[in-house]
Amino acid sequence: MIMRLKTLIAPILMAVAISTATPLILTLPAEAQRTQEIAAPGLKLSAQNFHIYTSGTLRFIFSVDDPNLLNKLLTVKNSVIRVSIGARVTGGDQEVRDLISNPSLFVATDSVDFATQSLLRKQDGQFEIAALTGDLSVVMGNGLTSESQNDLKKIEFSGPGIYPIRIESLINKVVRANVTSFVNRVDLSTRIEPMPVNLLVTLDSTNTLQLDGSHVISELTREKISQLVSLLELDGPLVSTQVSPQVIDGLSKSEKPADQELLLRLTNAISKTNLIATSYLAFDPSGASQTQHEKEFNALVELGQSTLSSRFTSNVAVSDVWIARTPLDQFGVDLLAKSGYRSIIMLPAAGAALGSFDNTARPYRLVSGAKTVSLFVVDPTYVPQLGETKNSSFIAASAIAAQLLAQRSKIESDGGTPSLKRTVLTTQDGAVLNSNLIHEILLILKRVPQQISIQTLSDLPEPRQDAYKPDLRVKDISQFEIRMKNIDLLRADLNKLNSTLDQNSNTWGIWNERLMVMSSDTLTKTQREEFATQTRNELKSLRTAVTLEEGTTFTFGSRKSQLRLDLKNSSNEDLTIQVKVESPKLKLDRSMAVIEVPANGSNELVINAVALSNGLFPVGVRIFTADGSSQLGKKIEISARVNAIAGLGQVVTGVALLLLLTWWAAHFRRKYRTQVSDESRVLRSDA
Repeated sequence: MIMRLKTLIAPILMAVAISTATPLILTLPAEAQRTQEIAAPGLKLSAQNFHIYTSGTLRFIFSVDDPNLLNKLLTVKNSVIRVSIGARVTGGDQEVRDLISNPSLFVATDSVDFATQSLLRKQDGQFEIAALTGDLSVVMGNGLTSESQNDLKKIEFSGPGIYPIRIESLINKVVRANVTSFVNRVDLSTRIEPMPVNLLVTLDSTNTLQLDGSHVISELTREKISQLVSLLELDGPLVSTQVSPQVIDGLSKSEKPADQELLLRLTNAISKTNLIATSYLAFDPSGASQTQHEKEFNALVELGQSTLSSRFTSNVAVSDVWIARTPLDQFGVDLLAKSGYRSIIMLPAAGAALGSFDNTARPYRLVSGAKTVSLFVVDPTYVPQLGETKNSSFIAASAIAAQLLAQRSKIESDGGTPSLKRTVLTTQDGAVLNSNLIHEILLILKRVPQQISIQTLSDLPEPRQDAYKPDLRVKDISQFEIRMKNIDLLRADLNKLNSTLDQNSNTWGIWNERLMVMSSDTLTKTQREEFATQTRNELKSLRTAVTLEEGTTFTFGSRKSQLRLDLKNSSNEDLTIQVKVESPKLKLDRSMAVIEVPANGSNELVINAVALSNGLFPVGVRIFTADGSSQLGKKIEISARVNAIAGLGQVVTGVALLLLLTWWAAHFRRKYRTQVSDESRVLRSDA
């Protein structure tokens, strides 16, 4: 069979070349990257070198997963594997994306065929081939002359740049399966200006606080942390990382041993990366500025910085870069500039509000008064690609690397300066969704520092006065305003207990944490309502905890007596209260008294009273906060019974008894006189 290689022995000779030219064929993981099929089923790449230097070999390892196709490739005589190169990419990153989305655009400019039955096969069943490039010069160790070596077919490049590469399986000249990838032809003899690239990963502020005050890490958050740790353990120095202090705090308070182990891994991994500080939780600076909550914003920023510094003592976080997750308006920029931020990175959701741009890598700036702030916008074209979670890390990584390198070349060919253009790469929300993919991207890009300069956010340049200044749209902060108004009202109600509930009580800590979490941009409406309801129920319980048995009747046995009020506290907190007593028929030595009632206990308040009249009449008791500013619970009605101004009944009784005794005495006296008179008459008559 006559093929373009001129002889069927070519694959064997190439295999010999592979074995004798090990310095040129890199088999290390850095060059033989993991990869998988991108298009047609049946043929799947597992390794390929991406960069081809002045002299090099295109090396591929692939498998045929379709058993029927594999059998035909091994048994049909006219079956080959073809390696083809397409035209050099000149249209920038868009051309690369077009080739990926529309494989029919691929047009081969050169190719080489390998007889399938003559290919080397590895122990795991995969095939290995190597295609020599046009300028490869190898000293053969098998006695072949340079002239016989030149008979081997070579892939010809038309110069440095990005090229699409296609591997096809053909049976009787019919393509049965194919896969497309890219290679980068590099000429190190030419001075090349690198383009800066930032890879940003974040861990957002998902809430961990529960209604009972405990902290729980969700499975989704745990997976995000695991992916982040896996990436930082391999590529920490090449990545800029922002982690939510709230999540870190919650992770440290989790009661699960697995979370504590994860925190230890994260702490070690963070020490290797470029750490970016942030507010304790997500809090919109635009909303904060417009609703006069700048103080709360700055307090959250300070709390975030202190939380990170206390947890990650080996890493000083960058504190002058703000990563915007939501759109900003001029109010937000003014607050950030006032708070000391020099640069703003807009994630996709924030950058989308600026409108569409032909090149997000261009320099941007924002202005606040006399201050100029650098602005960098995440390139949205890479966002869905970085969010790829399928097991196709190298193919996706090589496609992203090819786009970046083609973008750099396009900038240069158009007369621009690649070093002034900065591309920021991240996912939609900054989370690491596929650590292997990002690792592969970095593995490819760091091999060509002459073309791509991988930088961190600590390397951001000063804002350029000639940079483009986009218009910022006025932001609708109505929902933020409603949220903060409700929180402020709840806080005001809680603060009414300042004089009653000990400031060192754990309840204040729980309430303050809830209020802070309720202000987070990431909390759902339902979660916010649950926290508010729980807090108000607890507040109501404390406000009505101190009681006095209603309907109690006190009996006065004299004009001067005492009211003994037995106050009971049903809460778990010691409460200091003010008690006010009022009655129109009692003169009190004090109508108001401050008393502390112990938790789940009681205390008696004694008030001296003087009765002004007789009878049964009401006495009102009101309970207030210790400072008297707010009434606790409802008014309590008790009664006082005054019996005849105490000694008056005894006097009346005494007078009545005296009158009775006097009557009896007069009666007996008259009776005695009458009897004496009668006896005298008898005596006289008898005489």
